[in-house]
Amino acid sequence: MEPAVDRKAGIPEVINVDKKNKGKSILNSQDISPDVEVGMSTTDQPWGLLNSSSNRTLNPSRNSSSLPRAVVEVVSSAQSNFLRDFKRFDTVEDFSDHHYASKGKASKQHSRTWVKKIQADWKILENDLPEAISVRACESRMDLMRAVITGAEGTPYHDGLFFFDIHFPDTYPSVPPMVHYHSGGLRINPNLYECGTVCLSLLGTWYGNTRENWLPQESTMLQLLVSIQALILNQKPYFNEPLLEWTKWTPLGQPCSKIYNENVFILSLRTMVYIMRKPPKHFEEFVRSHYFVRAHDIVKAANAYIDGAPVGSIVKESRETSSVNFRIEVAVFMKTVVDEFVKLGVKELEDILEPPPPLIHPNSSR
Repeated sequence: MEPAVDRKAGIPEVINVDKKNKGKSILNSQDISPDVEVGMSTTDQPWGLLNSSSNRTLNPSRNSSSLPRAVVEVVSSAQSNFLRDFKRFDTVEDFSDHHYASKGKASKQHSRTWVKKIQADWKILENDLPEAISVRACESRMDLMRAVITGAEGTPYHDGLFFFDIHFPDTYPSVPPMVHYHSGGLRINPNLYECGTVCLSLLGTWYGNTRENWLPQESTMLQLLVSIQALILNQKPYFNEPLLEWTKWTPLGQPCSKIYNENVFILSLRTMVYIMRKPPKHFEEFVRSHYFVRAHDIVKAANAYIDGAPVGSIVKESRETSSVNFRIEVAVFMKTVVDEFVKLGVKELEDILEPPPPLIHPNSSR
């Protein structure tokens, strides 16, 4: 099946990206009082602190630790402060793990037009990236770039991190950049293939009308990244499939979309585990801090789904309910997700995860 035709995305509002990210360990960036107990993590993470916990803990009364309360507050603020100060755009020196690393070398000479266009893209990204997108460009290999997009609330991708490697061919901007998705072998969207291919008319990997294709004099990397965020990682990705888009207005379309979203959320959880175990270069601490801070919210959402809430919503009063099979799958796989959160140093998770629902409605299963 082929993915849907995309539409031209708008440009987001200007975001202040003046915050300084010095690239240091988050421990070194904190002024920790000498009377607060700080310890090494039991995992291999050098930034672990004793009794670490998210500042969005669901049930603080479960904390039975005898350590001072100040420890929890310092640890949570360390992760949050790192994310707050993490620059949306920055340059790096080495991209040895980049998907397109073999397509060029640092000594390669490029045309003045190519260099000016990429420098213009860098400037736009530095000034205008939305909060949910971060980018690293390579100074020694200007043809390489890496971006991460955080899944938006209300979508089956919420709280997830989705990475893309970008390569600018010699003929850029006459042709669009090449983009590879870090799939981990998972198909989470009709437009994102297991092999890493990203199908989008803006990339020339899918057909579209003239205004939807790459326009050398107008199109930018910011437009491309926002298009992936808004048009691919959206609320109802089932309808990205062009052969199924028309069913959106039929009685069959919405139920099928709901089932697809359930499958996508399970795959999104698997993607979380994949990224936590193998974070891309230059985003290692970003990945750890992101999931450290959001761990309790992810468990909270999973518990709501286990209780029957539809994907993308944790409002129990919703008329829709999730399928029994989905609720069981979430409960089972969340044990693996929680194990990864615990390795990051997150506490108080095992006891708050809901058990699988009883199989009392077999006719409602998928």
